[in-house]
This record gives sequence, C-alpha cells and structure tokens, in this order.
Amino acid sequence: MCKQKRRGKKLFMSADPFYLNRPVHLARRDLFYEQAGQLIEELPAHKKLEEQQEIAEKALALFYEARKHAQSANRSKKTSTEDQLFLDFLDTAVDNTQSITRMLRRQRAVESEGCPLGRFLGSEDMGVKMSTHYRRCAAHILKGLLQVLRQAGRPYQELQRSCLAKMSATDKARYEKARTYLIRPSVTAPQ
Repeated sequence: MCKQKRRGKKLFMSADPFYLNRPVHLARRDLFYEQAGQLIEELPAHKKLEEQQEIAEKALALFYEARKHAQSANRSKKTSTEDQLFLDFLDTAVDNTQSITRMLRRQRAVESEGCPLGRFLGSEDMGVKMSTHYRRCAAHILKGLLQVLRQAGRPYQELQRSCLAKMSATDKARYEKARTYLIRPSVTAPQ
C-alpha cells in the first residue's frame, strides 16, 4: 500500500491508482456510448447525404470517446470480464461506424461535380454506379450496426448496474456528477 505524509498525518492512497478515476471514466464511457447509439438510431431518418455523413461522423467521435474512457476505466484492477467484453464491443461499434462514414464520404465524392474517379477512369457513368454501390454498402453496414446496438441493450444495462453496485456511495456520487456535467447544454460532444 502506498503511503503519503501530510502535515504530520499519514494518509493512505489506494493500492490501485487507476481506480481513483474509474467512476468518472465509466460515466463518460456510458454517456458517450448512449449518445452515439442515439445518433446511429436517428441516421436512417435523414435523407440528405450531407446530414447522414455529419451525423455518422459525430457518432464516430462519440464512440471513439466511449472507447477511450472504457480503456482508461479498464486499467483498474477492479475491471471485470464484462468490462473487457464491452470494450471489445465498442471496437465493433467504432469499426462499423467508421465504415459507414467512409462509404458516405466516397458516395459524396463520386456524386460531386467533375467526379475525380470518373475523370481518372474516363467514364462518366462510373460515378453513378459507384454512388449506388457506396449507398448500398453504407445501408447494409448500418443495418448490421443497428441490430448489434439493439441486441446490446440488455447486456449494457446489466454491465452498468453491476458497475454501479460495486461502487461506494462516494464513487456513485462522482459517477453521477460526471454524467450530469457532461449532459449540461454548454458541454458539447467531442469533435
């Protein structure tokens, strides 16, 4: 156990220094994951390609942040198997969302005036063909991601309950304070 002296008194620090900020990292992990999932759920409702790409990129940034905070929380010795499995799940969400954003970006590129791909290949209709291909790929990946996110609802809630149940009253208060702070209107999603 680490010991620290302060004004003649001995203060004891946790033997697991990574546990200190675990409640804050868990709050951020949970909130960013939930926000990203909401954006992905909304994605099919947007018909304009520019809007879809913007929303997918916001969701990707949120999934990245959720994964980063899951990694930080998992550095603690208190990390469970479920925490590790959720981190792997977040990798899946990041990879799929990244694929969607790339397909939407490619679709926009081939639909742009003077499509560079069509010009390079010397084929005006190649842009139209590839636009359809990219749109279908993005829709297919999105459909799979939505299924995975919906299936994750119960395991995620169980993980969240389990993490909260293992926290002390002080740690629960820190978790809630971190979530409340992030929900405030002045605090925006990472860009």
